[in-house]
Amino acid sequence: MTRLTGKTAVVTGAANGPTARIAARLAAEGAAVVINDAADGEGASRVAADIVRRGGRAVAVEGDVSKSQDVRRIFRAAVEIFGRPDIVVNNAAVFRVEPQEAETNRAFAVNVFGTFLICQEAARQFANKGGIIINMSAPLHSAPDEASPDGQTHATIKGAIDMLTLGLAREFSERGIRVVSVDPAGFDAQDLYEPDLHEQTVRRIPTFKSLRRGRLPGAGTRAAADDIAFIRNELVASAGWRGW
Repeated sequence: MTRLTGKTAVVTGAANGPTARIAARLAAEGAAVVINDAADGEGASRVAADIVRRGGRAVAVEGDVSKSQDVRRIFRAAVEIFGRPDIVVNNAAVFRVEPQEAETNRAFAVNVFGTFLICQEAARQFANKGGIIINMSAPLHSAPDEASPDGQTHATIKGAIDMLTLGLAREFSERGIRVVSVDPAGFDAQDLYEPDLHEQTVRRIPTFKSLRRGRLPGAGTRAAADDIAFIRNELVASAGWRGW
């Protein structure tokens, strides 16, 4: 039996790239996975089909995370097909932000408000039974002067996601809901297979439940596992996490 057997995961923006690999790894660890992507429904279907071919359980569900009715539909599909979700990975995003006002508004609607809506619905579905929300962040909010021309907007968006993460982590902690923000910079699929994470972190800081710094290889998948449930209220990076 793998670590996530019996759990259900909802992964947004997972039609390709690192988050598609996170979805595949969640499935390999035993979770049933709902693959969402508004911009690339065919890609989401391919990711789900590949998981099923490998013996896993997955389904693709289209939906725009900036629309509350779509968010409810995504979670309703998860409940009807696989049962109450236990893991939510927030990755749906507009990655290229043009200087025009409409494009900037759309980026904030998807990246920030969409993340909020997914978190809100996830918490409603989790109720008081616990769960984990993993929000995708980025390093640009800490060094916007090194960013691309749209970096200031991108940095603001990701900074908002990090602050939302910390606020919700505090708010939801008494309900057994963990909220972490993963920085995928330098993400490598091989990180998903690094062993002995729990022993490494416990040896490093054996007495803390909220860790100020450390390594979290394969952050997107590792954070979902019960064996590191002691990690809470954190901003997490592939090569290390920042928290309070």
